[in-house]
Amino acid sequence: MPKNNSLGRWLERLEQMQPDRIELGLQRIRTVASRCDLLNPTFDILTVAGTNGKGSTVAYAASILRHSRYRVGVYTSPHFVDFNERIAIDEQRVSDEQLCEAFAAIDAQRDGTDLTYFEFTTLAAMFVFQRSSIDVAVLEVGLGGRLDAVNAWDCSVGCITSIGIDHSDWLGDDRESIGREKAGIARRGLPLICGDREMPSSIAQVAAETGATLIRIGHDFDYRIGAPRWQYRGPAGELDLPVPSIDGDWAMGNASVAVTACAALLQRLPATEAVERAVREVIVPGRMQRVIYRQVPLLLDVAHNPQAAAALARHLGRRSMTTMAVFSCLQDKDAAGVVAELAGVVDRWLIFPLDYPRAHDIPSLVEMINAQGASEVEVFTSVIQALDAAVAQFSEESRIIVFGSFHVVGPVLQMLEPTD
Repeated sequence: MPKNNSLGRWLERLEQMQPDRIELGLQRIRTVASRCDLLNPTFDILTVAGTNGKGSTVAYAASILRHSRYRVGVYTSPHFVDFNERIAIDEQRVSDEQLCEAFAAIDAQRDGTDLTYFEFTTLAAMFVFQRSSIDVAVLEVGLGGRLDAVNAWDCSVGCITSIGIDHSDWLGDDRESIGREKAGIARRGLPLICGDREMPSSIAQVAAETGATLIRIGHDFDYRIGAPRWQYRGPAGELDLPVPSIDGDWAMGNASVAVTACAALLQRLPATEAVERAVREVIVPGRMQRVIYRQVPLLLDVAHNPQAAAALARHLGRRSMTTMAVFSCLQDKDAAGVVAELAGVVDRWLIFPLDYPRAHDIPSLVEMINAQGASEVEVFTSVIQALDAAVAQFSEESRIIVFGSFHVVGPVLQMLEPTD
């Protein structure tokens, strides 16, 4: 989608802030938020943290609330194709003009305060929401929780979807350490909902320390898979629901977290119709997403850590058909762990370098894949070249998955979008 010149200039400035630069901490964003009169929003906030499952949980919660007749703002990251994907109100992306107004207002109040790309965009989201008379903002944590920019605002309800090993340099290299960082979104006297069945004890410790009310899957709420429907039960009641539009059993787990969060926020179980519409309608781009490219079916997934790769492998299963994987990832990811989870499912790996500063080098990726006894590895110059090669080899006895990063799936989604 082409940008008007004003927004294009702002996005160039944001790019100069280095989108991959990470500087955790809340002082900078709180300082600027205070100057912009954004620290005391007029709406409720539902904050979603976790290693995997954040995107679908955000989408389910926002849809349930919208179908419950609330005006809902959503902030997610990163984007696939268009920056405006990050900020939406009632499922409509904000306009270029709204973004330009927000960026200009924030820049005018910085007064020399150095902001990261994510801090600037988070402030822009809150600026737009404050001026749009929303009832609820559903915010996706970028990294961790305790020191993430989103945590500059107190949530009414906090969610932790899952705990896996990712961003170890910043969050720690074990689930207990990572759980403690994610649980930093907890607030005294308010619900903290955890969708991880093997919840690290650190989350319970943080909840106790802060005085948050911990609500756990498998203890306080749960779901049961049936056919052709599934059942949710929680503190506020029970629901009998249709199978989600998103592929994979994990979607029901994330939908359950969203239902529990909305019930806590509304202080009642959402209407069955609102939840049914959400689980039927929600499709999250790049998460177990089925698309058609050149008349060939593809499965797109942004799985970029071992936990997500394991979920993808379980969903695929070991069928009597050839599986081709179009794959690449960033160098700060556990590529070896990702490859190991899918080694028993993938027959052909089609890999390529990402056009990104933190791209993983190809020789070591090849070495990792070969170490798992892969039958075939091919190297290409780009995701499109790799995908076209996979499509050329496609038959009724094969399937193609495209996964590993937003920077892998984004270019494919861009090709699928209609052009003006």
